[in-house]
Amino acid sequence: MEDGEMKKRALVVVLLMMGLLALLAGIAQADWRTCTISQAGSYSSGYVIQATDLGSPVAFTNTTFVIDESGGRGKEMYAAALTAFANSTNLQIWVDAPYSAFSVVWGALATK
Repeated sequence: MEDGEMKKRALVVVLLMMGLLALLAGIAQADWRTCTISQAGSYSSGYVIQATDLGSPVAFTNTTFVIDESGGRGKEMYAAALTAFANSTNLQIWVDAPYSAFSVVWGALATK
C-alpha cells in the first residue's frame, strides 16, 4: 500500500470517529437527579411533580415533571413522590436533559 493511500485512509477513519463523537455528544442523556418536591398531584391522565434540583450546579428550580406511566410503574413513582413530599425528604428522579417543564420522569426513589 502506498504511503499517500495509507494517509488518506487514516484521515477518513479519524474524520468518521470525530463525526460519531459529535453525533453522540448531541444526544440528550438521562440522569438521576436528587431533588426536593414542592408539589405532587394528579391530572386527568397521569401524575405530575414540581421539583427543585439539589445538585451543584442546580439544573432546575420549581420545574414541573410528568411521571411516565407507560411502564406500568406510574403509581409507584407517584407514591415515592408523595412520601418524599409528606416527610420532607428528597426524591431521586431519572429524567432526560434538558430539564424543561413537563419533561418525563422515567424513575423515582424516595431518599433521606
